[in-house]
Amino acid sequence: MSESDDYRDDHELDEFIVSDEEPVLEQNDQQNVDEPPQIDRMDNLTSTLRVNETYTSKVLRAHISVLVSALGGPDHTSSEGLYKLGHDALACLKDLKRWIRSVDDRNGLADVALACAECGLVTNDLTVILCQWDRPPKGVKKTKTTEKIMLACLELLVLLTWPVDVNRKTLFKDYTAKTNARRAQITYKHHILSYKGGRTLKAVIRLGLEALQLPKDEREPRDVNILRLIMFFIRNVLFIEPLPPSKSPKAITNSSDLPNGTNPEDIGLNAVLTSFSKNNVLLFLTSVSHSLLNDLTDESFGLLAMECLSLLTKTVPVSTFFATKPMVPDASTTVPPASSAVGMQLLDLLSEEDKRKKRHNNTVSTRHGRFGTLLSIQTPDNASYYTVSGQDALASTYGTLDKMDRTKQWHRTSVFKYDSNDYVKLAMSYLNKGSADILSQFVNQFLISGCFNTVVRFVSHHLTNLTNDADLGRRGMLDVVDGHELASFFMTITWFFHFKRERLAFYQSIKQKPQEGDDSLDYGSIGAALSEVNFILLISYCRSSFDAKDYDSLHVALICLREMLLISNSIFMKERTQQEIELASEEDVNEDRELAEGIIRKLFSQKQFLDMMINVPKTAAKHSPEYLSVSVSVVHVLLKCFEALANEDVKLYIKTRRKMSKLNNRGGLNNDMDRQHWDLIDRGSDEEDDEEQIRYITQERKLDFKNTEVRFFHSDIVTTHLEYLSRFEDLSHEEIKRGITYFHRLFVVRKDYAALFRLDFMSMIHKLRNYLPRGSSIRRHVEEFIVYFMKKFKSAFERFPLAVELLFPRIENIEIKSFLSTGDLEATSSGSKRELSSKTPGLPKSSYFASDSPQPRAAAQLQFADEGKSVDEKIGILIYHIIKKKNALKFVKFLIGELERLVKLKSDGITQVLLRLNLANRRLLINDSHLRLLIEVLEFDAPFLQNDETILRLHVDAAQLIERKELIVKWLQMHEQGVGDIEPFLDQLRLEIFTKEQLDFGIASLANLRQGLGIDEGQVEQLGLTPGQIHKVIGLAKRKEYDEKIAAQYYADDDFVQPAMENSDEDDINFDDSLLQKKLRSRRRPIVEDALEFDDDEPKKITKSRRSRKDALLSIDSDDELESISKSAEMVHDSDDDSDSEQARAFFAREEQLRQLISTTGGIVNKELLKVFKESWQKIIGSNSDSQVKEAITKAALFVEDLDDDESPNIFSHDTTPASGVSDHEADMNKKRTTDAEVGTSRKRRFIVDDEEEE
Repeated sequence: MSESDDYRDDHELDEFIVSDEEPVLEQNDQQNVDEPPQIDRMDNLTSTLRVNETYTSKVLRAHISVLVSALGGPDHTSSEGLYKLGHDALACLKDLKRWIRSVDDRNGLADVALACAECGLVTNDLTVILCQWDRPPKGVKKTKTTEKIMLACLELLVLLTWPVDVNRKTLFKDYTAKTNARRAQITYKHHILSYKGGRTLKAVIRLGLEALQLPKDEREPRDVNILRLIMFFIRNVLFIEPLPPSKSPKAITNSSDLPNGTNPEDIGLNAVLTSFSKNNVLLFLTSVSHSLLNDLTDESFGLLAMECLSLLTKTVPVSTFFATKPMVPDASTTVPPASSAVGMQLLDLLSEEDKRKKRHNNTVSTRHGRFGTLLSIQTPDNASYYTVSGQDALASTYGTLDKMDRTKQWHRTSVFKYDSNDYVKLAMSYLNKGSADILSQFVNQFLISGCFNTVVRFVSHHLTNLTNDADLGRRGMLDVVDGHELASFFMTITWFFHFKRERLAFYQSIKQKPQEGDDSLDYGSIGAALSEVNFILLISYCRSSFDAKDYDSLHVALICLREMLLISNSIFMKERTQQEIELASEEDVNEDRELAEGIIRKLFSQKQFLDMMINVPKTAAKHSPEYLSVSVSVVHVLLKCFEALANEDVKLYIKTRRKMSKLNNRGGLNNDMDRQHWDLIDRGSDEEDDEEQIRYITQERKLDFKNTEVRFFHSDIVTTHLEYLSRFEDLSHEEIKRGITYFHRLFVVRKDYAALFRLDFMSMIHKLRNYLPRGSSIRRHVEEFIVYFMKKFKSAFERFPLAVELLFPRIENIEIKSFLSTGDLEATSSGSKRELSSKTPGLPKSSYFASDSPQPRAAAQLQFADEGKSVDEKIGILIYHIIKKKNALKFVKFLIGELERLVKLKSDGITQVLLRLNLANRRLLINDSHLRLLIEVLEFDAPFLQNDETILRLHVDAAQLIERKELIVKWLQMHEQGVGDIEPFLDQLRLEIFTKEQLDFGIASLANLRQGLGIDEGQVEQLGLTPGQIHKVIGLAKRKEYDEKIAAQYYADDDFVQPAMENSDEDDINFDDSLLQKKLRSRRRPIVEDALEFDDDEPKKITKSRRSRKDALLSIDSDDELESISKSAEMVHDSDDDSDSEQARAFFAREEQLRQLISTTGGIVNKELLKVFKESWQKIIGSNSDSQVKEAITKAALFVEDLDDDESPNIFSHDTTPASGVSDHEADMNKKRTTDAEVGTSRKRRFIVDDEEEE
């Protein structure tokens, strides 16, 4: 007891408190003062204080002892020895409760609990009362008072078994008391489970049966509290366990954590499951879980049910339920009894011993080779000798060198920080056959009845409400939800994920089906854990843990994510059945596939989450081996999932989504990807499939996968896998194969050789090969990889003998990576980093719904010169301008079909409708002024960013839509046939200019709308803005915000440095800044078959600006061809002064003609076009005529075809534009340079001038 004695101020305990001061003698006792005191020897002995005990704590124990004695005791006068209650038994129980509440709970102490333990309150009184009065003996009636006494006993049991937290943060002064309380609780648990076969549990449950049977409307708060007390009691019994082993310098001991007469078997999970099954506790848990969403709506029931489920399963390996039967051992083999947990643990220890013996026998010498155990190793230069001794040095050359390395004095190696295992490092429970069957039946019944889905749905909504109602800080949801609670929830979900996977694999291995009445092999019984709500919760949990650097929580999140992805990928990879393809009715929909596909598609489109998942394995090697293993496995599974999505049959996907749409089935997590393909999904029949667009979607997915995949091959992640695989002795063959697969994908598939040209990798792979047993399949794979690796390494080493980069991890820079791999210096044009972002493997390409996706160039805002014209006249003017553009005309025809669809929706009473646009149409609607004005005339809100929706204004009805659609059709026909006089359609449009005040109003209105505020109507009236203009100024503010954000990214990028700025004058700097602004204003256009082309006048302007920009970049670049030419003094002649400039001009003239031919034709994509290109080039060289150049260009352009599905083999560039003919041209140019200038260079310098107008 603390010296402060805070409980003295509690008014509830006034009658119990004894003052330490001397009592005041009354008047009638004054005459007895002089008499000598009576000496009581027994009182002196019992009043002696214990060590570290205060007088107050002694008085406290005395009060508790009095109350326990007054409660009652066994009646020794009766033959049966029944427990006899005291006269004020109920009052005694209430007083004990008040003591616990006022002293222990209020002050965070355990003094009252320890006093109750010394008096044997639980073992001698509470459990005896509950068991006796649960079924009273004959002649004894059960009254309301006895029922109240039983409930009071239950309350005290809950308080005395409440979990006591003892951890590293526990104060030293409280440590002894709390550990003693934990030891007392172990005694309670043993007594509850063993006393009369665990009848205490049945008595407690019977107290709540009546309340559980009542309907929800008739249930009183008292009944709910009784059920809550029972759930708390069950949770407490499950939670009680010994403290983990305490480490000391001499040994590891935990003997003091168990009370005398108790062993781990008495309170282990085997004893718990046996007692729970016998006394219907598991059935009660199932009943409560099943009633959560309907009868029991209090949040505490769902959390308690989830916690009980976690405590029952978290320490049980899933393999326990699906282990194959062991082979029959030899008669001479001593088999330990496997019926007990100790016997099963002994089996595991014996198998581990056998494994280590086999490893030891590989290096130990026989009795015939113990004579020469001293070896002398001579260096190749005969400069020194090394001596190695020991039997293990004789086995092989590798053993000799390894022995020598182990005798060296190494620097202290870095050790793991075990700061990520608090929630996952648990002692494994060994279940015997009976307990395993009990738990298996409980889990099976829990899944069949839908209780698991109910509990998960209940807890998910609870966590979602907590997250949404609070203002989350840096720690996210960890600020409002306890970390242990979140970890328990997600680890329980993980266990059931693993259970379902292993169960499915087990039945597939034995080629059987479950018995009738058992859980099915699909994932419907855990569907709530795969739902959209739970998926969003898991992603939020990952982000919060990562941002807060809470690696314990992040470890749990990664484990759960891995299991979810394993299930999703296994479902996604399965072929669709004919029933799933046809989808004749709602019953044919495979819900498992919908959930799994939605998870993978959602992950693939979440750029921020991918950024986090790429950063997680970069630092995983600094934490525990378990955390490192989980991080590596998550990377492995993610890449498999994304690869499966990239190789998906898009045509079958569109066909399935179309039928799902007809069945009015919501997409769920698939909804985001469905939005990108609305134009294909909404079509009426399969015959209308646009093969070119489907091919483009497939190509884009493959490109996105490659751009995403290469980000997982950062040098830090490679180092993480190297650290993971370097501990191969602790890994299984499956885990070793996972690590080798990563390096195979990097080195063999992607051909990124320089990433693994590292000495630490070579050393590790060599040691791994020698460790693996001969003849194993995994060793064969490693040896094949080593052969391929050394072949490439020797080739590279012959080219660059001075391999300094072998000593260090590769620097993640595109120029350095290219130089180390090919010997080429890849000089990118200044200011083109942003344009390379979608082509460079290190930079991802995000979905166009993302806030940071590249946006098309914004069009100028147009308006009519005369706003008083009718809608008919306005549409006629706009159609006249639109019909000249092929792309815009195609959009107008698409718009007519959309208006027909919207008319049907408006007729059905749907108020808010919008245009469903694909990527090409979204981009066109942003950068075409005439189409934007047409949309505004039709009273749609025109978009300013790609993720803006084109929404029809609410006041427009179906009749108005029909009228305007007919006007569009009428004017299309008239302009196609020719209207004769075109004067009414000319000079009718002008630029719309807003004042600074109006633009500032747009910025302020955008900020107000984001805060949920309205628009200032008074300022609208003052500025004279129409509703359409209000939408425009707000959209312009949004677009300005995006442009400023992109500009800030340019200036914040450390790699974005102008090479010529360091030694250039002020004019050059101004020129570079202006060039940068041009870059910032430029946007890229996607390459799609239905991408909308410009009219005949625009390509000429683009070609001209493109050519001038290339010349400007070459002129300001420090690597100009004229400046890079160096000549030896021996090769310089007098005629060089005259011929150099002429040769240079001739060379650049030919190079410019070649560039003009390539840029106009669009590149060389097949052998036929290459042949035509060579013929055209020979004509250009032979004639050197401008007219023939144009003729050759025109002829070559006739053979330009669309891009095929073949990807560029260049591992450092993922541009979708093929450049198969560039290498031949470069060889010719290099040969020409060498011949003309006779320059000897060891490495080429290649200029990549990116076309910012094309994607």
